[in-house]
Amino acid sequence: MYDDIDELMREITALEDSYLELKEIVFRGEQVRFGNEEGKAPNRLAEEFCAFANSEGGVLVLGVRDDGVIVGIDPAKRNILEQFVVNVALNNCKPLLEPTLNWMSLPDETGTPRLCLKVDIPRSRFYVHQTLDGRFLKRIGSHVHPIPAEQLGRLFSAKNLTMPFEERPAPGAPMEMIDLSRFEAYYRRRFGRSTSSEQLTFNQLLVNLKLAIDTEGKTVPTNLGILLFTERPEKILDGAVIDIAAYRHPVADGNTTDSKRITGPLPEQILQVLQYFQTSPLIATLAKKESLGRRNLPSYVDTALQEAVVNAVVHRDYELTGSQIIIRLFPDRIEIQNPGGLHNTLTEENLYAGCQPVRRNQQLAGFMRDFESPITGTTFMEARGEGFLNLVRDSSVLSGKRPEIKRIGEAVKLTIFAAVYPQDE
Repeated sequence: MYDDIDELMREITALEDSYLELKEIVFRGEQVRFGNEEGKAPNRLAEEFCAFANSEGGVLVLGVRDDGVIVGIDPAKRNILEQFVVNVALNNCKPLLEPTLNWMSLPDETGTPRLCLKVDIPRSRFYVHQTLDGRFLKRIGSHVHPIPAEQLGRLFSAKNLTMPFEERPAPGAPMEMIDLSRFEAYYRRRFGRSTSSEQLTFNQLLVNLKLAIDTEGKTVPTNLGILLFTERPEKILDGAVIDIAAYRHPVADGNTTDSKRITGPLPEQILQVLQYFQTSPLIATLAKKESLGRRNLPSYVDTALQEAVVNAVVHRDYELTGSQIIIRLFPDRIEIQNPGGLHNTLTEENLYAGCQPVRRNQQLAGFMRDFESPITGTTFMEARGEGFLNLVRDSSVLSGKRPEIKRIGEAVKLTIFAAVYPQDE
């Protein structure tokens, strides 16, 4: 927008409107400030970015006062300002934004060229952006306004947010983030042939499997592609990790005996957690002497633990940023808490009754049927939808207690109780 200097100068002369914002830049050492504006500069810039993205897009010209006077930017501070703008777009807007930055020489009142930074914010097609403090904003004329609650639903619909989260383009993610070796191994395992044997490009294969999407003339990863085949998905989807905390006492008293953060593609996260369960001293297997030798008495059923972890990964709400799956190990139980309430109208008793859930992440659930656990010898997700009932039945038989499901704010916590044998009583 306004790529021609003459056109941009005419817009500046006409002053700010729905598509143009002008800001004078003042430096305090290496800190960026906006002339004659109150509030922290990163927060103010994030407001402008989100408002433009949630409206029809727009342009910010840095180095121009709001009365149209071109004051320019000190060339020695060029890199500082550029990094400041990029940091705000990546870290102060949720989801992150990808502005286009262009340095331009604009004539001041005397005709002297002054260095200015033109920042283009495109209209967001797939997301409604918010500031770090959770405000949804829009542009009305030359001002930023909160979006009324009754308008948010229409805005979500207008920006194609009826498209499942998994299938939307991952904000700011380049195709290079997809690990080719991991995808190739998956493709061979599922289809029995290499990707090179297909008559399609690599990108088209990913698009066909909804791991990538063609948008605005380029191919980018979807959120599903990032979650399944990226080394560090949390770099794009904040909170796409699992935190484990182990306690020696039956309460979370803050004194952990062990803690671990699990990262990586989701199938690998699941496997790492299951391997942790195998080695944690809090999940010891009791050996009992019998006439025919020694028999191991497990604390939990391996397939039940696998079902619990997979459910947390598949059903969590990845749009809740800053929240992760939390697993707490106690001597008498394991608690698995994942962000996002029960999806749709599902209740706890619906699950116990065997109600077939509408999965929040249907595509992700489908892919989990293609990954097998070396610990249980079963796939991570079975097709019949009876995994939770099996978890409840097997765990109840072993421990004598039915696993508990509780809602905790915007999270769901599943508790599985350890077996208690006569020697322990």
